[in-house]
Amino acid sequence: MNEKEPGYITLSKQKCKDIGMDPNEVVRPIVTLSKQQVQSKQEAYNEILSVVRFFSEKLLHSLPETPILVVISDSDGYLLELAGDEQMKAIIDHYGITLGSLFRQEDTGTNVVSLALEQRHPVQVVGENHYHTFLHEIACYGAPFHYTDEDNLLGSISIMVPISFHNSLFMPMLSQLVDSIERELLLRKHNRKLNIFNQVLLSGARNGIIITNETGVIIDITDFAKEIFYHDFPNSSSYELPIIGNDFKNVLTAEVSYDSKEVVFQNSNGDPIICLFDAQPIYEGKKVIGAYGQLRDMTDRYIMEEKIKAAEKQVLAGRIAAGIAHEIRNPLTTVRGYLQYFEREVERDIGQTITELLIPEIDRANKIITDFLSIAKPSEKAFERIQIKHFFTDYLWNFLKSEALLYNVVLDFDIPSHTENHYILCNREELLQVFINLFQNSLQAEGDNPLSVRICTEIIDNTIQIRFSDNGKGIPTAILMNIFEPFFSTKDIGTGLGLSVSQKIIENHGGQITAKSIENTGTTFVIELPLHKEIK
Repeated sequence: MNEKEPGYITLSKQKCKDIGMDPNEVVRPIVTLSKQQVQSKQEAYNEILSVVRFFSEKLLHSLPETPILVVISDSDGYLLELAGDEQMKAIIDHYGITLGSLFRQEDTGTNVVSLALEQRHPVQVVGENHYHTFLHEIACYGAPFHYTDEDNLLGSISIMVPISFHNSLFMPMLSQLVDSIERELLLRKHNRKLNIFNQVLLSGARNGIIITNETGVIIDITDFAKEIFYHDFPNSSSYELPIIGNDFKNVLTAEVSYDSKEVVFQNSNGDPIICLFDAQPIYEGKKVIGAYGQLRDMTDRYIMEEKIKAAEKQVLAGRIAAGIAHEIRNPLTTVRGYLQYFEREVERDIGQTITELLIPEIDRANKIITDFLSIAKPSEKAFERIQIKHFFTDYLWNFLKSEALLYNVVLDFDIPSHTENHYILCNREELLQVFINLFQNSLQAEGDNPLSVRICTEIIDNTIQIRFSDNGKGIPTAILMNIFEPFFSTKDIGTGLGLSVSQKIIENHGGQITAKSIENTGTTFVIELPLHKEIK
């Protein structure tokens, strides 16, 4: 048998002899891990062990009459799992071989675990191939396994049987087993990478992905989609989703596809979320097994486009205003003067009509021209440095409280002490006009409950944030996006210039104004103005 043994076995036995090992001595592994260390290694190898265990069990079930012991080690030679025949387990346990034992040639002599890891190919150590005589009644077959795409050694799998069951077919059987293990490990590795890639791709982008089964039940939903709909939808029907629920139903029942359908949602803060919606069926062969929906966030792009449109409108408005305002005002002034003259010369009923109807309408037309010009042209009015406390508690409060009493509005000012001593640079009449416009809007949006208006301030970095809130009917999302456009109005009366004028005034003060609204809850206008520090 020695003549037929491979050279690496002969070399191994010679090394054992050279270091003074006694072939008749029963040797035991010198290094054995503690129970906690074994558990730690098993956890690190959890996926690998689950794969190896699966295929090992198949091998054991295919040979029920053969006393086989399957031994799995890591790449260093530590035993991580023992499975199979209980008698074989008892034999190796008698020799001190347990979970956590380290197989090294210098400790345990010629053995299948060390040789498989060293040679990097399948090996067999049968009977007298072992250096130590106490192992001559055992036949061992071992093979390393790797991640084949990197050729990095992961560990070894070995088969031990009594020598009477030695069969040369164990080697090809073991090679096939290792091949199956390596293919499964590689597949899992690729799937894991793909899953990580998909998670990064989906979570990093402002895309809401919704995947359903064939009945419309949501089986996967990304974070952005949860943000749009406020919460997760585990095992819920996609048909119940607001706005796009019917679309999912059409995809699954009529196999309809959607491409770049514009939809508008509202987040929990009342801000609009503008998306393009794509959806299509998922097929397995010709059968629909689910639906894929995607919401692409276009809000920032839409806001930018709207700003560009608004700028273009302001340029156009400026040109129109410069061209026709003078031509309109002159005739209006003349007509008003003649009406005032005729008022005194005509019968009383006609004079009353002139006073109560015609002259106010001319004044209203003049006001529209003034507002239009204020949008088109930068303000040239003088600015003054004013204390926040003085503007809100002395100036604005004194004006709005009479309006609040007149219309039975609950008016609440919340000006914290840490904000009231700061200063802003402003034209107080123009800022007053802004709050009058906002107050008028609140009056026209009164809901079922008594109207309440709250004005509060906060310092954020180098700006003062002013929040003007009411508890009115709120503004629908589709309308909210257009409220600052010139001449946009949902009221039967009014010019649609109030909020445009307010926005222009705030921008001329170096600030910005935005609106948030939730239907049937109320609206909040947020004004941010730069603080002014006196230069010494």
